[in-house]
Amino acid sequence: MGSTQIVVGDYQISVVDDHIGLRRNPADVFVDVTSAEWDPHRDYALSPDGYWQAQWRGHLIRRTDGTGENVLVDTGAGPGPYEHGPPQGDLLTNLASLGVEPSDVDNVVTTHCHWDHIGWNLQSDDETATTTFPNATYHVAKNDWIYYSDPSNGNDDFIAYVAPLESTDQLKLVLGELELMDGVTLLPTNGHTPGHQCVLVQSRGETAVLTGDLFHNVAQIREQHWCPVFDWRTDLSTASRRWLLWRAMSENWTVVTGHLSTGMSIGKVVEEDGKPTWSPI
Repeated sequence: MGSTQIVVGDYQISVVDDHIGLRRNPADVFVDVTSAEWDPHRDYALSPDGYWQAQWRGHLIRRTDGTGENVLVDTGAGPGPYEHGPPQGDLLTNLASLGVEPSDVDNVVTTHCHWDHIGWNLQSDDETATTTFPNATYHVAKNDWIYYSDPSNGNDDFIAYVAPLESTDQLKLVLGELELMDGVTLLPTNGHTPGHQCVLVQSRGETAVLTGDLFHNVAQIREQHWCPVFDWRTDLSTASRRWLLWRAMSENWTVVTGHLSTGMSIGKVVEEDGKPTWSPI
């Protein structure tokens, strides 16, 4: 089992798991990839019975000395209930196990506005919705906000879990790069959605990047042109993926992924036999 927590200079990055995702036939997700093309990757990228299952999660960034602000990157799929597994999402429980309550979160970063990354943004009773993290600024990419605010682009989850932030004083729309704290920067990597953004953490000569949905399956480290059906524009998502993974490999960045299985989700992109390869930490 690999790491679920790393130190990058003055910062600690911790996995905050929420829920196990759906078991999916890879042919339904990567529709342009043939069964034969999967064959070299089956033993490490798919389950023994040939399926792919993502983990839904967020990540906590905080200083190792206990000072400064707490940053939560993505809020998972939410409380549920879910038909395919345990009914309750565990993000808040796992956050508490790290010593952080919802009121302790200073910044919520949304890498993009898909449902499995925004589910704990708000909590609702029969009549009203309130923010789960009452003292946090919610950082949402402006391009995602504009796109999903258009009803013709049909995102009911955006309407439920992001749009209500407009009526609060907690919403901040982000266009381009934004430094949240010294060395913690939001980095545009458009393509998966119009405003998809990664989070770059740089401190004391070390670098890590939280990739959101820049890639979903570990096979995409080698097959960087593979795109899931979830990508808004595959030309842009491929360009973003290739650019960031090249930077990560050539500059020895630690990569903190959004959907790889827990214990394998943090690693390095290394060269093996002349090809980029995932090496979990």
